[in-house]
Amino acid sequence: MNTKLFLLAAAAIAMTGCSTIVNGSNQTLSFKTGSVEGANCDLTGGSEFAVQESFMTPASIEIPRSKKALQLECSKDGYLTASKTVYSKVEATTGGNLLFGGFVGAGVDAATGALYKYPETVNLPLEAIGDTPTVTGEPIS
Repeated sequence: MNTKLFLLAAAAIAMTGCSTIVNGSNQTLSFKTGSVEGANCDLTGGSEFAVQESFMTPASIEIPRSKKALQLECSKDGYLTASKTVYSKVEATTGGNLLFGGFVGAGVDAATGALYKYPETVNLPLEAIGDTPTVTGEPIS
């Protein structure tokens, strides 16, 4: 009976780990601009390693994980320029890390940025110029 309990505990510990080991300190994000393809986008911000990427949508970009927000701006001829702030959240494996890895593992994750995760897909729809609804009505007298 003690052997089964030991193996179960060992398996639980093995399946948890610091985010640096489990997820790495980089993350791949997918970028879309709604149904519009070929938009020119600039992505800036993020970690101390300062993300500065330019790409056309749709795209997948690998960036360093960070608690700092990313700024996305996309444009295309015939469409209004759109921008969005992309925030990261604390990675779910942090709880297991604190439980089994202690503060050393959590410190490593915080230092490498692996503690954080951005959304896997970022969608920034572009609005065509001239698609803005016009308000019509009776003149005010």
